[in-house]
Amino acid sequence: MSKLYVVGVGSGNYEDMTIKAARILESVDVIYSDSHIYKKLKFYFGNKMIGNDYKSTSARCNNAINSAESGLNVAITGSGDTGIYGISSIIIERVNDANVDVEVEVIPGITSAISGASLLGSPLTSDFAVISLSSNLSDLESMKKRIIATTRAGFIIVFYSPNNSEKSNLMYAKEILLSCLPHDTSVGIVSNIGDENQSIELIELQSLDVFNVCENSTVFVGNKETSFTKTKKMVTPLAH
Repeated sequence: MSKLYVVGVGSGNYEDMTIKAARILESVDVIYSDSHIYKKLKFYFGNKMIGNDYKSTSARCNNAINSAESGLNVAITGSGDTGIYGISSIIIERVNDANVDVEVEVIPGITSAISGASLLGSPLTSDFAVISLSSNLSDLESMKKRIIATTRAGFIIVFYSPNNSEKSNLMYAKEILLSCLPHDTSVGIVSNIGDENQSIELIELQSLDVFNVCENSTVFVGNKETSFTKTKKMVTPLAH
């Protein structure tokens, strides 16, 4: 039985992958990647890599399944961790529905909640929640309820996909946060993790400019214990 590995590659930089992920990519016959990851990893894995447009996720998944069904050992990559707002579920469901003789194995990667937190300092030392602001993954009312519930419960919140159309969901999120939290709550924004134009911003909640948040940003909203240090780190104390 051939294998199809769904590999999380973090930022897409070779040094940000796990040892297991790198070993799997070295061992397979073909690797399917989006164009962003392809550019970063083609030097290491050469001609076995096949890249296509970032938005062509469905076609990339189908191609990977078809190649595995033909008898090849295949990997398909995704940024961050493919099981967190990623392609793992698509692959598993399609292999199941097609009833093909392919074994799927998911290889974890470093999601931006983790890599971004390390760049900020240590903001996730207490309980936290991850919420996507993508309109493709949740309707607006469900999104609002989740933000209200996690904020009132005292969770630190990490927002993924904050740059939806017209940034309306981030606007709604900010309004909810301001109604539930002190306006000087600590917020960290990490953009383009692992790229040459990577940036970090530390601000108070009231100063969050939704139009200054890009599609590759991850937004961290602290709880009442989170603060900024004199060395410009975002830290939530370890609960005792």
